[in-house]
Parts: sequence; structure tokens; C-alpha cells
Amino acid sequence: MKIFLDDLVEAERKDWKPEGWIGVKNFTEFRKAFEEALARGEKIEGLSFDNDLGEGEKEGWEIAKWLTETHPEIFAENPELRVHSANPEGKKRIEHYFKLGREHFRELIEVKERPHPWGEMERKK
Repeated sequence: MKIFLDDLVEAERKDWKPEGWIGVKNFTEFRKAFEEALARGEKIEGLSFDNDLGEGEKEGWEIAKWLTETHPEIFAENPELRVHSANPEGKKRIEHYFKLGREHFRELIEVKERPHPWGEMERKK
């Protein structure tokens, strides 16, 4: 599966979405499509992110951060990663998290699999 994240994917930017890619507008839609694909055992082959996703929505860089922290294993499969945002700061931040995922997925997976330290403290009470 290839996912194209852009709030205007069904309007002005519908022609930007490459053929064969799934268009999603926000974090809720992204997470649903992404996690359903994983549940079906479908490989994530590509991601393309916009940053500015509309008033009251998570920004693309926040979703890239969530992805890197929550599902670092997808970077092990070397998906195609694109940033199509016109926002230079947002683009830089998304690229940072994509680079972090690509270069450090092993360490991120290891950290993800460790027990949460606060959980240990909770059990000792």
C-alpha cells in the first residue's frame, strides 16, 4: 500500500496523488488506512506527506513523529518516502523523522519493545 497524506487530496490536489496511491486527509484517516494495512499483512510501500493539514488537525511532521515512534519497523522494509509540502519548515521536520526512521529503525524498535519505566514503578506500589 502507498499512502498520500494531504488535506486537499480530494479537491485542488487530487491530480497530485500518484495513480495507485490511497489518499487520506488527516491523522485519523492515515492511522486507519495504515493500521488496517498492517492488520491485513499488507506491506507499506510508500508514503507521501503534506505538512499543513487544516485547522485543528495534526500537522504532517507530528504524524511522521508518531509513525517513527509507534511503527519504526516499517522503515526496515525501506518504503518510498516523499514530502510534497510547500511549507519549508514542515518539510524539514517531516524529512527529519523519515531520516531518523530510516537510519535508526533498529534502535527505535528495541526501545519500543522495552517495558515502560513508569509501568515498573506502578507495579512496585
